[in-house]
Amino acid sequence: MRFRFYIIIFIFILSSCENDEPGKIVMAGVSDSDMVSNEFNPSLQINFESDSLLNLMYGTDSIDLNLDGKFDLIISQRFFIDWNDSIRIVDNNFPFCKLTLKEGLEVAKKNEVYYIGLGQTSSVNWVDTIKFESRIDNIADWTITNTSIWMWVIPPTSFWGSCGCWYNLVNAERYIGIRMKVDSYYKYGWIKVNQINRENIEFVSYAIEK
Repeated sequence: MRFRFYIIIFIFILSSCENDEPGKIVMAGVSDSDMVSNEFNPSLQINFESDSLLNLMYGTDSIDLNLDGKFDLIISQRFFIDWNDSIRIVDNNFPFCKLTLKEGLEVAKKNEVYYIGLGQTSSVNWVDTIKFESRIDNIADWTITNTSIWMWVIPPTSFWGSCGCWYNLVNAERYIGIRMKVDSYYKYGWIKVNQINRENIEFVSYAIEK
């Protein structure tokens, strides 16, 4: 009886290890033959339209990361034509750059807690800025899929923390950590981003495990 009990425990542990198998180490900017990879030539940049009445430029683009014919990532951006006139925020027409996640895609996030008065706090999630050769597969904080998350934003409210991890980056190379769940496993990867400034963001390349 005791022997059967140990056999059952052994099978349970073995099954758990198989379902939680971490796979290979994935580092930002590093790819190999076990990954689907693509380099945009030229780099992907949003084509903007202008709204002179609201003093805004706006545009949207998308990426099919795993090449299955479905867009996984939608990039939306809006900013002031004249930043000296940035005080003129009308309704919800405020500047931002955000990612909308589809088809099981998640991105690495950074949570910011900020003070809203009377001893209370709130929080906001940002797309995290990851440096070259940083580990992706052991990141703890991820978004859920089918949601949107800010890269940066100037919010139409006085109660806010910073404007996001990407807001003040100039001539900087950073990576967005990504993962997609396939069966019971996560496939990890990255997107290389070259941010000239907050208005000029280039999506250079990406890679994700096959």
